[in-house]
Parts: sequence; structure tokens; C-alpha cells
Amino acid sequence: MFKRISAAIVMVLSSLAILPLGATPVAAEITDYGEDTWGVYESVLDGTLTDRIDSEVMAIEQIGNTIYVGGKFTEVRQTKNSAGIARPFLAAFDATTGDYIASFDPNLDRPVYALQASPDGSRLFVGGEFGDVDGIANTKALVALDPTTGDVDTTWRSRIKRDARAVVFSLDHDGTWLYVGGGFSSVGGSGGVPEVFAVRAAKLRLSDAYPDTNFAPVVSGGSVWGISVSPDGNSVYLAGYFTSVNVIGGTQGFVGVDNSTGQSIRPGRIDHNNQGRPYYQDVLSVNGLVFVAGMEHITYALSSTDLSVVTKHSTGRPENFGTGGDYQDLELVGDRVYAACHCRGSHYADGDLFNIIRGIDPPGSFSREDPIKFVAAYSAIDGSYDPSFQLDVSGSSGVWAVHGATDGCLWVGGDLTRSTRANGTDQARGGFSKHCDDAFAADDQRPSTPTGVSVNSSDDDAVLSWTASTDNVAVAGYSIYRADSNNGTALLVGTSSTTSFTDAGLADGTYWYYLRAFDAAGNLSWRTGYKPVTISDVVVDTERPSTVNGMTLSPDSLTVEVSWNAASDNIGVAGYRIYRGSSANGSFVAIGESTSTTYDDLGLAEGTYWYYIRAFDAAGNEGWRNGTKSVTVIDGGVIDTERPSTPTGLLLAGKTSNSVDLTWNASTDNVGVTGYQIIDEATGNVVGTSATTAGTVSGLNPGTSYSFFVKAIDAAGNTSWRSNLRAVTTN
Repeated sequence: MFKRISAAIVMVLSSLAILPLGATPVAAEITDYGEDTWGVYESVLDGTLTDRIDSEVMAIEQIGNTIYVGGKFTEVRQTKNSAGIARPFLAAFDATTGDYIASFDPNLDRPVYALQASPDGSRLFVGGEFGDVDGIANTKALVALDPTTGDVDTTWRSRIKRDARAVVFSLDHDGTWLYVGGGFSSVGGSGGVPEVFAVRAAKLRLSDAYPDTNFAPVVSGGSVWGISVSPDGNSVYLAGYFTSVNVIGGTQGFVGVDNSTGQSIRPGRIDHNNQGRPYYQDVLSVNGLVFVAGMEHITYALSSTDLSVVTKHSTGRPENFGTGGDYQDLELVGDRVYAACHCRGSHYADGDLFNIIRGIDPPGSFSREDPIKFVAAYSAIDGSYDPSFQLDVSGSSGVWAVHGATDGCLWVGGDLTRSTRANGTDQARGGFSKHCDDAFAADDQRPSTPTGVSVNSSDDDAVLSWTASTDNVAVAGYSIYRADSNNGTALLVGTSSTTSFTDAGLADGTYWYYLRAFDAAGNLSWRTGYKPVTISDVVVDTERPSTVNGMTLSPDSLTVEVSWNAASDNIGVAGYRIYRGSSANGSFVAIGESTSTTYDDLGLAEGTYWYYIRAFDAAGNEGWRNGTKSVTVIDGGVIDTERPSTPTGLLLAGKTSNSVDLTWNASTDNVGVTGYQIIDEATGNVVGTSATTAGTVSGLNPGTSYSFFVKAIDAAGNTSWRSNLRAVTTN
């Protein structure tokens, strides 16, 4: 749940996948018995943001031959009855022997919820609710550590901020950016890095923690517990306890946002079995599917095209629904997606037990019933249930972390207290258990996904070309699949040992293609996205324009000037359609079109209006809508709703036993800054005001420590975000 880890192995190829001719699928099965390892103990359940969760382990990651375990534990032991060694919240173990590695000794003061290795293995990114690590500033809640020693990498600082306690629950990366989900309000803001308003989701450069200033989804209520970037890099999916994203209805608990702008492009469309409590604890985007795991004992596999439900699975028993449990972690390993939960009892494939119990779905409306102990396996190809995978482990709060190691073993962690040895005897477990494959294949690594796919028509032929894939041994060739729609059944139409293929002799119509690379061992790459082509005497344009960004609203009496940045299109943008609504979640209607990047909405009545824009081309294809913005108009005037910029550079200029003098850099405003408020961070009270960039706070107690921050204010009463904190002790 609290992490995203891309495993570097292929453990199994689904029997439903279409293999290239002559290829042999890699056989790999995880045993139900566990291997002896050290363990972690003594979960902290008081004073954390997750007191309700009694689980020692919350995240597992690997770099080289080292397994990292993060969570709420405070010590490690070789066995249950061994003497404990103090090692709070983050520990390292040998991936082969399971032995504790004492030389890795970071100093953290609160739990760890997310772990992510950098692509080159030089950094271990750690997320949680801890304060600044080793006293090094700007490492609160998210820090980069040396994977050998655990020392803080001082060249990478996220500068995560929040008025309350900042927390990071989830991490993912795409090789260039680190995606961060949790509870925070901004990132950056010192050391030459701009501060970005980032509400519970952020995007930081892997190399230096520089924030993406354009990625700014606004998540309201709760926190983001799961984050996943799509394989094509276009979308970022968020899951959690939040109430909405970008003030758009239908986004409670789950949403997809544009990776460039953070605007909501794919609201969650799950027909949830309990609409009163729709929250989700993890999300995973893979191979044309989006897996979503959450409450009421359900895991969904959705189509990435329109987020419609492909499969759904549940846990529990009709006579005792409580024996099931919420799903809380998703992990991709090979062609399987492992879904972890605090569930025992039965697993119901392709069924919703909650709806069956309530009489909404008929009894028996599932494909099969099997026992489950904390982890289920699903096909990453089509979302179907894999009944061959079963673990024999015990605990109370179940499994909260799953990791596929490079040696073919599966590590599962949570509050596990027991597993079974190969000889059938019980062994005590400390928070996690290691399960291996007795016949692990030598070449288990899939080729990379082909990129740069293009499909063009030539008379009655579809001509495909692409950029070559790579493989740890060698790419043997490519399989080409064709369908009659972008969500239809695709059939293998041929293979190629080069980076081109011609599908000849087609009838007029539109066809959809995707590719998969394969190697000599039969490992298949993930499929590419669908690419359409139309065979006809007339060229048909089916590609939509890009999403509009940079929309601004400028009111002038009872008129609103709407402006935006130009969109792009494969042939050309014909114009823009402007939509207006009377509320953020109400109905929007098209009020006009423009061939430029401005539009004047005239003759309005006094009130507040919401707008969004969609580009369109000559073929009638419309782009995705951009995010909504609102503006208020009054007759003969303008209501100023824009807050001033945040004051920066708050410094101590002097102090006495009962007063302090402060200075700061000036803020800016669309109308004008009228003054500044000096606020006591401990009480939230305004303790001073100033019309300049300097002020004095009086009436303080001698020898007492205080922390202050400053906010700018304009004539309309709009206040800026808070400045940096300045701590001072009076004489």
C-alpha cells in the first residue's frame, strides 16, 4: 500500500497470454512454506498517525543483495526469544541468508511507510512521518539514504512541509521523476529551489529533488495512500482516504490525473459496493489495467482506457463477513499482481461478497471460492484470479507489504507471527516472511516494452514500425496483435525479427495494433499501447487534440475574459469550446467557441461562475477537458479573490528580553499588498502587523523560545500562504 516497487524479475507467465511460436513459458511457483530469517518486533502504537494499524512492517524494498524493511517496529531479533537489538523503523537484511545487517544504521524517530530504490541503486528513498533525520534540515517525512551505511544524502532534500505533521505514505518513479503521496501542503522553497503548492501529491526530480512546478493536483481531505504512474507516462493514479481531487465530483478515494498538469482527467468510475465509505489503500497501473485495492474487501482491475471494471474479487464468508478484510498493498512481480490484505477465510473470484450478503447480487455470483491467508495473486495480463498461489502464514492485522526479490523469492511483511517450514513444523515469525521458488529459472527477465510505435496505411496494408527493445540476454523478436477496437480482443497476426511489419490485404475499416517483444526463454515484454490505423481511400483523423492548460479568468464588471495556452493536434486544432457552470460539481454547458486562445463571456449577472475548455479539430475530435476554475463578477467592479505571493526570507533582525525584530522579503499581488501579519506558530495568533517588510513582536517572556511566520494580506482580505518559520529565544 505505502510504496511502488518495480520488481526486476519475471516469476510466471500467465497461461492466458499468447506466446510467440516456439517460445517456452518460464515456470516459477512460490512455495507456501517460509525460510528462516531474522525478524522485527515491538510495534509502536501510541502517538503515530497510524495508531489503529498494529503492524510491524509497512514497506519492503531491495538494492543489490540487501532487503530493506520499514515500518513501526523498534528492534530486531534473530528469533522470537533472542535478545532484542534496538533498530527502530528501518532495518536491512541479507537477501540470501535473511541475516540482520548492523552496519546500516539510520536514525529515524517515527515510523516508515514507503521505500523506493533509485533506478541506479545509489539511493534509498524513505517516506514516513519522521522528523528531520540526523538533525539535517529539509529531510522531514522524505529522505534519501546511502543504501550501505544509512547516512543521509545531503545533496537530495525534498523540503516537504505541512502546518501539522507531514507524512509520506507512497512512492513511485518512472526513471526520471519520483512521485510522492501522503499528507503535506508544499515541497521545495529553499536552497534555490522554488516552493510548490503540492497538496498531498508531488512530483520530484530523481536527480536533485527539484519539484515539477506544473504538476499540482489539489487533493482535499485525508491523505494519498497509494500512487502509481502509468507505463506510458501520461497518467498518475491516486488512491487514499481523500474526499475529492481538484474539486471534481466522483473523485473520492481514487482518481487519475494528467502527469503534466495534475488536472483530473479520469475520475474514479468504480461502482463501489458501499458508496458511503469509498476509500482505497493502493493503486497499480500496469499493461493496460489499473488495479485498485481498498475497503469492503474488494480488489478491482479496471481498464486504463475508460476505468471500467474488468474484474473484481472479494474476501470473507457469507456467515462471517469479518473474516475477510480490506486490501492494503499491490505489488507487481512478473506477470502476477499480488494483493495483500488483513483477510482470512475465503476468496471469491469475480464476485462481490458484500453485495451478495446484502442481496444486491444473487448467491453464487462468483466464479470460484478458495481459502486465503493475507495474499492473493492475479494475472497482470487480464486481472483474473490465480488459485495456484497460497501462503501458509498467520498474524492479526495481515500483510501490508509485498516484494519480489531478484532471486525469485517473495517477501511479505505486516504483523506476521507464524509461518510453516518445509518439514511442516511451525516457526515464529517477526513481522515478515520469505517464500522462495524451488525451481527458479535462470533467465527470468522480460524484454523492455517496444517504444515509438507508428502505424500507417498504404493501399490495403497496415505498415508498422517501432524502436527496438532491450533484454538482459537478447531480444528474439516481436509479436504483433490486431483488434477491431481499442478494447476488443486482439489476435496474433504475425511476428518479426526486425523493427517493422506489414499487415497486408486488409479490407476497408479501422484496426488497432499493439506489440510485445519476446526473448529465447519465452519472456514477454509488457504490451505497447493500442495504435489505430484506417484503411480507406479517405484519411480518417481519430486522434484527439491535447488538453488545454494555462487557463486564466479576468473579470471586468459583468464580463469575464477567458484565456489559455494553445493546444496541439496531429493535424491541427480547429478551435476551442468554452464551457460554463454555476458550481464546480454542477452541469456545464457550452457557451461558445473560439479560433484564438481568448474568449469574452459577456452580459453576465452578478455571481460566481466556473469554466473549463476543450480543444477540437476539423474531424470533430475533442481534447480532454482541463481543470475547472471559478471567478466572481459584480456590476461595476471586480471582486479580488487572488491571494498575495508567499513572503520569503524571514530573518531575525534583533531581540531583547521581551521583544524580537523580524524582516522579510516583499510579496506581490494582482492588486496590491496592504500589509503583513506576524503569527505565533504555537498558538496561531496574530501577534503583530506591519505595512512594511519589517516588524516587532512585543510583550514576550524573557528566556523563552518562540517560532514565528509571516503572511501577506491585500485590501480584499486575501492572505498569502505562510512564510518560512523563524525560531528565536528571547534574552
